Amino acid sequence: MRASAKVILFSLLLTVFVNTHADAQSSPVDVSVTYPSVTKNYQTLSLTGTIESSQDALLSPLESGVVAELFVEVGDEVKQGQALLALDNKLGLLAERQAQANLKAAEVALSEAQRLYKEVDTLSKQQLAAKTVVEERLTNVARAEAELSRLKATLDLQQEILKRHVLTAPFSGVIYQRLVDVGEWITPASGVLAIVSQQDKRLSIEVPQEYYGVFSKLNSPIKVMPDSHNQYIVMGSIQRLVGVSNRQTRSFTAHIALPSDAKMLIGMSAQAEVNLPDTEQTAFWLPASALKQHPDGGWSIFAAVDNRAKRVIVEILKERGDLVLVTNASVDQAYVTTGVELLSDNVQLNINENAPAS
Repeated sequence: MRASAKVILFSLLLTVFVNTHADAQSSPVDVSVTYPSVTKNYQTLSLTGTIESSQDALLSPLESGVVAELFVEVGDEVKQGQALLALDNKLGLLAERQAQANLKAAEVALSEAQRLYKEVDTLSKQQLAAKTVVEERLTNVARAEAELSRLKATLDLQQEILKRHVLTAPFSGVIYQRLVDVGEWITPASGVLAIVSQQDKRLSIEVPQEYYGVFSKLNSPIKVMPDSHNQYIVMGSIQRLVGVSNRQTRSFTAHIALPSDAKMLIGMSAQAEVNLPDTEQTAFWLPASALKQHPDGGWSIFAAVDNRAKRVIVEILKERGDLVLVTNASVDQAYVTTGVELLSDNVQLNINENAPAS
């Protein structure tokens, strides 16, 4: 009899517990919801390189000689064609004067040869001079003309040699290295001054070889930030790819063209952030309170669909204060931001319409 009473009592308690649990599950959970703030997110590749100029030269003289004058110093800005250095040119000036004198003598000789030819030509027409004499005088004129041409070329050569005693800037830029001083003997094999253009700046980076196909089709802007001031950002674009892979690093060189007003020094290190094509993800920001962590470390959020909770497993891309950037979820749903710890799939929701927007 006692056993029967215990069974009846246990059955009553079990019924009460089940009913209570069912009532608890059927009771709506009070929640607040928000609509996501959509953004586009790309897979990015960050690479560090060096700011370069498309024109950077170590200058050498065109003639051998002793340095007589230096017109520039390190740090000077120069214009294309500006004189930078002059060699001692005394011997060159003397050679030029000699060539000029020889040319003048050749002009006089030609004039005399022409006069003599005209005289004998007139006599020949009067049958007073032999044809052989006329031909001889004509030959003398031709010889004098040839000598005059030769001496003109000699003068041009001496003037060009004299001109080459002055080293000029091949392009506008800044002198950043001086390797010679007044009084030194230099030759065409000597590097004397280094100049770099401040125009046409570019960032040179080494890119892993597996991205060559991607970079060859890349036409989107590239974000460039100097390491010395990562708050300063300019937008560049692919200028050139060097289609040869380094055997040791298995990488290729890419040149990123920079704007003409980019405030970056030649030789400075900088970072390029490249958005890789075909990797666009639809992502959106939600309050961190909308997340529910799984025992395995994963994350999910709950969409409010017909006043019921629908679990959505998401991936966290970024965190910013109390906000998180998530992906793998629809942007057209309202998502629960409060009471998430009480939710599971298909739980009924009581949405608080008066809750402030998250």
